[in-house]
Amino acid sequence: MKLKKRVLQLGTFSIIVLLTACGGGNQQKGNKNSEMPAEHGALTNQLPQASTTEIHKQHNSLAENFAHKDIVIPDNPYQLDESTKTELEQVVDAYLQIKDALTKDDELASEKAAGLMAEKVAAVTPAKLKGKGLEAWQNHKDIYKLKLKEMQHIKGLENKRSYFSHISEIMYCTIKSFGLKQGNLFAIFCPMAFDGKGAYWISESKVIQNPYMGAKMPTCGEIKEEL
Repeated sequence: MKLKKRVLQLGTFSIIVLLTACGGGNQQKGNKNSEMPAEHGALTNQLPQASTTEIHKQHNSLAENFAHKDIVIPDNPYQLDESTKTELEQVVDAYLQIKDALTKDDELASEKAAGLMAEKVAAVTPAKLKGKGLEAWQNHKDIYKLKLKEMQHIKGLENKRSYFSHISEIMYCTIKSFGLKQGNLFAIFCPMAFDGKGAYWISESKVIQNPYMGAKMPTCGEIKEEL
């Protein structure tokens, strides 16, 4: 009887120890889970403390992947007056027309849209820009003029797409430099463009319509940044 009683006591003690260990493990697991929102919350709370300059530099890191390394982007978006902002956003709109033409494999339409964009670039009034804003726009304008002229005159969709990739890089920098159409544009990357070298473009939609691949691979691409 004494032996049986001893066995029962040991069995009961083992069960208590096992339950205690499981409870402790669950408590630790629960603590880990409860810490996750706190960590995310801390990160979220830290973001607004970052200066505008720091955030803008983070965004500019995308430009480090561009073929052009000499495009000027001010540390902070230049504050435009309404008329100049309208002029620059018309440049963006013309660019989007080129993008749309290339997604449809329409060479003639892309030429016309490139001509329209060249007109809109020339129509921007530089006298209303000063300092870093003027420096950025003069830099962008010179490259736009050269690439758009070449794009209009060269023949062949693939050749035009090559120039469009350069124009797209400048467009990204123009949008970032002047805070154009904020929240309504997206920087998208296609890794398959130009035999795997990859290329960026700007879109007004999250729906992927690839201007480099056209009908061959219309949905190839990944959104890299919301502008």
